[in-house]
Amino acid sequence: MRNHQRAAAIRAEIERSEGRGRGRAYPKEVRRRAIEYFWSRREEGATIAEIGPEIGLHWRTLYGWAKGAAPPELPAAGFSPVEVIDVPATRAGGPFVVQHRSGLRVEGLDLDALAELLRRLS
Repeated sequence: MRNHQRAAAIRAEIERSEGRGRGRAYPKEVRRRAIEYFWSRREEGATIAEIGPEIGLHWRTLYGWAKGAAPPELPAAGFSPVEVIDVPATRAGGPFVVQHRSGLRVEGLDLDALAELLRRLS
């Protein structure tokens, strides 16, 4: 089914939903179809502001539904094992050389002296 046909079908379901409106939940099946449509249109590059009106929902409502549901192709969030390795800190050595385009050249700076030179020049 093409997007405009799918959108029309979802829009019709939303309009037929009884008890809909502010403070009243839409049926779960309508929400599920709207979310599926949302993710398929997002994959095509459509914006949220474009998708909402296509199916007759305010974009904030649709976004609220969709952000609570993971995209169908993505696995549910979880933890992955991590290994922490103790690596000794290395200090940037030197000596550093600073050369300006005017020809000025400062050699033999350690990291602290280089930081101080840059601080004073800025």
